Amino acid sequence: MSESARTTVVVSGAGTGIGRATALRLAAEGRHVTLVGRRRDKLDEVAAHDQRSFLVVDADISTPEGARRVADAVDTADRACVGVVASAGGNAPAASDGSLDAVRDHWRASFDLNVMTAVLLVEALRPDLEAHAGRVVLLSSVSALRGSRTGAYGASKAALHAWMFDLAARLGRSGGTANVVAPGFIPGTEFWAGVSDEVVQNRIAQTLVGRVGNADEIAGLITWLLGPDAGWISAQVISPNGGMVLGR
Repeated sequence: MSESARTTVVVSGAGTGIGRATALRLAAEGRHVTLVGRRRDKLDEVAAHDQRSFLVVDADISTPEGARRVADAVDTADRACVGVVASAGGNAPAASDGSLDAVRDHWRASFDLNVMTAVLLVEALRPDLEAHAGRVVLLSSVSALRGSRTGAYGASKAALHAWMFDLAARLGRSGGTANVVAPGFIPGTEFWAGVSDEVVQNRIAQTLVGRVGNADEIAGLITWLLGPDAGWISAQVISPNGGMVLGR
């Protein structure tokens, strides 16, 4: 990856969970990180670890305006974006009733949360990524590989996989890469807030290693994909899931 004196890695969903863990790990390794999310207070908590290592941008990147806000902030800070970690996403509120209108609204909200937050952010930063052999990591889920039992969540995450293949081809022309990381069960994040012990034990029983994963483990993989040893890894779906789903 081409580096200059003033580069940054943009991490969305950086205030909590895997995004937060990734941002802190990147900073610990000497990288500058642009923290992106909708909740300024959560981002400021991360930035408080070392103000010099972070740029904070509160924005709703499911909208074009929010994505442009991030790109403008990076440009104003006189930094070049050399990497994007698109970890924003989540479960959209369930359909309020069984009507087709409610189903449509639920699916559209899922797509906005899990797909458009990644697409718009990467597209807004694509000129920098192409100019600097940039790396992109999209956060999916094991649900994209085996279903989520809720329909919209797993399907929207799976959409990232097909888009990543096209993105990898585009970035590859300038030496860049794109990959998907699709984690298994990672409790201790807001996504799994309030999960019961019964669910935890059930998920553990589905693994081959007899334990859950944690956000720091996923952050380590993402950081490696952004680092000097991963320049030949592109167009891959990597699923750290403890053997819950077997690779092919």
